[in-house]
Amino acid sequence: MPDRDPNGPITVVNRFEVKGDTATFERELRRHHTFLRQRPGFDFLVTVRLVDLPRVYVHFGHWSRLSGFLDTAHDDAFVAQVQRLGPLVDTEADQALSVDRTLRANAAVGDPAVVLLSCRVRDHSAFEKAYVALGEISARLGGFGGSDLLRSVVRPLSYTGVQWWRDAAHCDRALASDAYRAALADLTAHAAVTTARGHHLAYERAVD
Repeated sequence: MPDRDPNGPITVVNRFEVKGDTATFERELRRHHTFLRQRPGFDFLVTVRLVDLPRVYVHFGHWSRLSGFLDTAHDDAFVAQVQRLGPLVDTEADQALSVDRTLRANAAVGDPAVVLLSCRVRDHSAFEKAYVALGEISARLGGFGGSDLLRSVVRPLSYTGVQWWRDAAHCDRALASDAYRAALADLTAHAAVTTARGHHLAYERAVD
């Protein structure tokens, strides 16, 4: 990973596949959330559970300062929590920077109102413009909550897009519309894109 400004932002992306009881995992993850929200440099978190793969969770930990994340990762309490979570899951991790973020409204907790886009790009500039256009189309369709586009700092050709709607009904209508489908097709002209629908489980900000 290239050198980074310790005072700059970072997003830690974790994909968890739960091996056992999902309720036990979610309980441990909530405990982890509480810890993270009190750490210096932490900004906010988002957790999504995939609809078609209900044992798979994607967790986004947004930090306003890379140094805050690094300090936390070496804290004994953090290590202990990772050790509790570790046996429960198979995990993949990434670190990314937000290159386009739009915040309009929150998604209803529990609703399958989130779409995750995993993208392997061919042309950064054209892809990012097409992603912005997808968001603009989504906003015009109604009930759009917002979007975040994260570019990996580990795999620079890889992006993760997160879109959300206020509720599942608005999400359903948008995804079924000709306008959304056309904008998504335009996006795939610049990247290999896979999409996954998710339940919105958590959006929590740092504790002041």
